[in-house]
Amino acid sequence: MLFPFFSYLENNGLYWIFPLTSATAWFAMLWAMLIVYLVQGRPQYPTMEHGKVAYISDIGAQELGPLFVTGCAITGLFFFLSLLFMRRHQALPRRLDRILDFLALLFGLLGSVSLVLLTVFDTAVYSNLHRLFLLLFMLGVILSAIFTTLEYRSLGKSFVDHAVLRYSYLAKTVLLVTEGALSIAFIVCLLQKRHTAGAILEWVIAFIFTFYVLTFVFDLRPKAHTRNRLEREVEEGMRRRALKETDTQAGTNMAAREPQESEETFGSGNGGMEVPLPPAVRA
Repeated sequence: MLFPFFSYLENNGLYWIFPLTSATAWFAMLWAMLIVYLVQGRPQYPTMEHGKVAYISDIGAQELGPLFVTGCAITGLFFFLSLLFMRRHQALPRRLDRILDFLALLFGLLGSVSLVLLTVFDTAVYSNLHRLFLLLFMLGVILSAIFTTLEYRSLGKSFVDHAVLRYSYLAKTVLLVTEGALSIAFIVCLLQKRHTAGAILEWVIAFIFTFYVLTFVFDLRPKAHTRNRLEREVEEGMRRRALKETDTQAGTNMAAREPQESEETFGSGNGGMEVPLPPAVRA
């Protein structure tokens, strides 16, 4: 059932649904968890280490665990599909672009898998494994974003007439720099056990990640229009070629008939011109 579904999305140019689904699931999950935490009066969970603000994983390790697992699974799956479909329908003329493309996809897969695993190994029971997968998730997403941004910069030089590449590159660069700086600050807070500041940074980083995923919506939407335009151009080209071949064949047939008609006219005694014989021949 999945392959016909993906084929339907591909045939109708609906690739942009993947990043939109990923961003929506992530954003809705974060808001739901934050609202429940605030409505409950910001409780002090057992997993909190003397901080005044709960980490996302602290809330996810409690009764909202199923929401946390489901939201991260949907986000990770459709984020990877976004990267995969970007690569599948992208013409890469240079070897450097293909290498950057592969690295972006590889580290995107690492980030997506780590996002799911960090919810399975929650911080309440598997604190060390949870932190390991959290760091792998952040590392995978940041490295994937770096290689994706470099790839768009390279493609922007090759296809200067495609404005969407330039705008996407600028948006990804701004978000990448922001996320990178905040992630470094977050890791420093973890190492120095400044948990309140670290928790606030984690929430900010998580919400900004939503906008990074949404940039792929604008990357994938033009592909639908490009696909339709190319299909129209191919059909128009085939029609013109057929007309040209027809005209060429008609011209060839006409050229083949002209010598035959001239010969028949030249030697015909009924309707053609008779050529007078020379005097020596008449004698």
